[in-house]
Amino acid sequence: MTGTAANQQIIIDADLLQTHVRALEDAAGVLRIAAANAAGGVGGEAFGALCTPLLAPAISALAEASQSTLEVAGALSTATSAALGATTIKFSEIEETAVNTFRAIEGLAL
Repeated sequence: MTGTAANQQIIIDADLLQTHVRALEDAAGVLRIAAANAAGGVGGEAFGALCTPLLAPAISALAEASQSTLEVAGALSTATSAALGATTIKFSEIEETAVNTFRAIEGLAL
């Protein structure tokens, strides 16, 4: 190391973060649709008279678990998108404040 702080090389790319926000929003939409589709389940008639008593309960349980998982994943994607969007705004505000502060300091030094 050269004696400088490791964090001096961090670059916050607001445009890239906004791309991630949109990707998370899109993923949340896809997950909501998938959860709605899983909610329908599969009717017992799909397995025939002999297999319905054996397969329908298992498939229904799987559909319910899938729906629940997809709903939670969608909510997580939505929450992550919102938090990342808010963080991006905060980073931009901090960066603007820092730039203005450094410009004011430079002006005083002249």
